[in-house]
Amino acid sequence: MDNNLKIISWNITRKCNLQCAHCYLPAAFRSDVSSDTNRSCELNTQESLGLIDQIARVNEEVMLILSGGEPLLRSDIYELSRHAAGRGMMVVLGTNGYFIEPEVALKLKENGVSGVSVSLDSIKADVHDGIRQKQGSWDKAVRAIEICKSTGLSVQMNAVVTKGNYDEIPDLIKFARHLGVRVFSPFFLVCTGKGEELTDITPDQYEELLSLIGELQDKRTGMMIRTRCAPTFRRILHQRNPDSNLLKLDAGKCMAGIHYCRITPEGRVTSCPYMQGTAGNVKQEPFHKIWQTSPEFALLRNPSLKGKCNACEYRLLCGGCRARAYAASGNMMDEDPWCVHRPKGNVVIEPPAFKSLNREKVPGAIDPVWSREAEARIKKVPFFVRSMVKGAIERYAVNNHYSEITPEIMQMARQNYGMEKMAGK
Repeated sequence: MDNNLKIISWNITRKCNLQCAHCYLPAAFRSDVSSDTNRSCELNTQESLGLIDQIARVNEEVMLILSGGEPLLRSDIYELSRHAAGRGMMVVLGTNGYFIEPEVALKLKENGVSGVSVSLDSIKADVHDGIRQKQGSWDKAVRAIEICKSTGLSVQMNAVVTKGNYDEIPDLIKFARHLGVRVFSPFFLVCTGKGEELTDITPDQYEELLSLIGELQDKRTGMMIRTRCAPTFRRILHQRNPDSNLLKLDAGKCMAGIHYCRITPEGRVTSCPYMQGTAGNVKQEPFHKIWQTSPEFALLRNPSLKGKCNACEYRLLCGGCRARAYAASGNMMDEDPWCVHRPKGNVVIEPPAFKSLNREKVPGAIDPVWSREAEARIKKVPFFVRSMVKGAIERYAVNNHYSEITPEIMQMARQNYGMEKMAGK
């Protein structure tokens, strides 16, 4: 089992009921998403079930995000979620919420879905509806969050950051807390697909907003703010507090090709949704071979950064966004054009978990096992942060030479990392 693979985002269909302005799917593929021609390219049910079995060969405990398009428009969604959950995977549904009704949420839960992430791009209905290009989509999204919560599904709220909602992010965070979601994830736009038509926020605005999120995260009350596509957040966290517990929890870390990959509806495997390069196609070779032998993944796992990213003292902690480098120059190893930091030529700053990720640097370290009681407790942690919390606890056990993780060890790790609120009791 390859425990390095943590998360897979699988766009199971291109079919969608919305036409979002920032969608990363190229417009050419979305001109008629309901057409039989478009759907015929997608993996069919049997191919999809086989792919799930292939993924399980790599890691049965992976978080599998079933997304789209709109995944609820795929007729076999419950069969796929049930099969994945049956193989031990943590199944998550990424949806715009439009089709979530009480009976749908209950059926999702009964068929193995652990939680749902719903996109909401504004606290103002007209702004959100304008972005999603469908009247009433804001009301549907908010109602979906409430329905999923009442059904017992964990809920994450997402928002894509653009010039149109940049000033609203603090209010969206407050609204997410008001709705009672466990995690709020601002996704920082990379200008690909239909997003190429948008005017992005500036690098200075990016820096300003990430700094504000760092301040707000320090004041969290039972909700985690988890940035996506913003590795620069880690440099900002370190500048604010080198001993930040968020750094120890790998907050903001880019996992593309290292702990994460994306699978397209037709079976292409990519390092992230914004990277155009293809690591392989599951219709042509098994998933485990792609994950283990892809040259693109190998490059991301041992990057040869260029420009100021190569000279930066934060290159191990941050590393920059490879998708933005690719979008700007066509070379994913080039410097991140959104980063305003000027390298100071200081000693390279190592990530807080550096030693525990390199076992040979911890004399006598062994791989800890989880007691039955500890396994039961970790399963109660909200799925959006479970892999992060589990990894942090394992690192704590390794660094302190514990051979078994018990509820007591879990509690000590939680106190050490200051994650009692997100990890539960």
